[in-house]
Amino acid sequence: MRAVPDPRCGRKTKHDHAEVLVCLVAGFLAGRTTIRRILKWCRRNLAELRRHIPLKNGIASPSTVCRMLSGIDEELFALEFMEWAGEIASTKGTHLAIDGKALRAAMEKVKDFRAPMVMNALDVATGLVVAQMPLKDKDCEITAIPQLLGLLDIKGSTVTTDAVGTQTEVMEQILRQEGHFVLMVKKNQPQSYGEITKYLGELSEDRRKMKEDKGYRPRHPEMQEKYEEVCYHERNRDRMEHRWYGVCTEGSILTRTQKEWPFIRTVGRARQVRIPLERDSDGNDITPDVETFLAKGSRRSPKPSMDGEAGKDIQETGMISDLLLTAERMGKIKRAHWAVENRLHHVLDDSFREDRSPAKKSKNNLALLRKFAYNILRLAMLAGECSQIMTEAMDDFHDTPALMRKYVFSGIKSFY
Repeated sequence: MRAVPDPRCGRKTKHDHAEVLVCLVAGFLAGRTTIRRILKWCRRNLAELRRHIPLKNGIASPSTVCRMLSGIDEELFALEFMEWAGEIASTKGTHLAIDGKALRAAMEKVKDFRAPMVMNALDVATGLVVAQMPLKDKDCEITAIPQLLGLLDIKGSTVTTDAVGTQTEVMEQILRQEGHFVLMVKKNQPQSYGEITKYLGELSEDRRKMKEDKGYRPRHPEMQEKYEEVCYHERNRDRMEHRWYGVCTEGSILTRTQKEWPFIRTVGRARQVRIPLERDSDGNDITPDVETFLAKGSRRSPKPSMDGEAGKDIQETGMISDLLLTAERMGKIKRAHWAVENRLHHVLDDSFREDRSPAKKSKNNLALLRKFAYNILRLAMLAGECSQIMTEAMDDFHDTPALMRKYVFSGIKSFY
């Protein structure tokens, strides 16, 4: 925190800016999610905090803290965060999931009422955030992803993004940095999406008919040797999930590979059907099978729809990669990508109350402070020193001064 420049005039400061930032992180770790609650917690624990930092003039007021956070250079602070995260865990040879997140409560304070966003990069294996970049709105994601990647060492890493990141510039940036990518193709790329659903749909249909009839002649016999598929069926919470993955290790089925994307080696298709569980009055399971659900729906979901957007009963997504991937491997990478939503964005909104924070000028710096706390909690979870549930881990830090002392004031060991 000392490396972050203090934006205030030196003659008028009573509170050390680095100490204030550390106190804010400690407050987030203890489960306090607003500046006022954090500062109140710090005053109650002033004696313990003074064992590690001077705090000569006590705890700063909320107005002082807000002015300081609003003045800190967001880009410099983000770079310091990335340097700190890089000292803890390497971004080389890992799976990095990149996705944007809206700061919804700040939307009402913006002129055009468009939710400001931050771009996050998550190390899927550890669940640690390795980078953050502020965005004005969702439209900026396309240009921000290459900028963010340029700040990271991604040699040997596999980068995944949502369909908005499936851009030639993004792919070329990843390849220049000796990384790899697995990107999603949805209806924002109509030509490529249409080709993927057409050709892989025909390959899948022909594969099924060839099993039923040994004399059947497929439409693309040369492609059948390079095609494979896998399917999974499992119960997840209150629904049955059926997932199909098919891949073809022949990039030429896409028109754009002839000029723009010559580096594409694997083209895939992921299809998912979610069926809500149903029981009759006697408690017997009457959940329909896939064929019945697709044809008629169910009582809980009478009109299943097919759309690329999350939250629908039926989803179909195209995928492309510069790697030679099996259907099983591509399916695992796709599922792992959504750790950025389940393990990060949901936790920030649910445990840290980020979507309820109305801060405007200090929103991005507050988001970074939350990620300092988030990473520390993840590290303690990985070490098995606190609960694996985020809110309970916060309780552990609140109730156990030794945890705060070890992870905030004594330095953190690297995961290299």
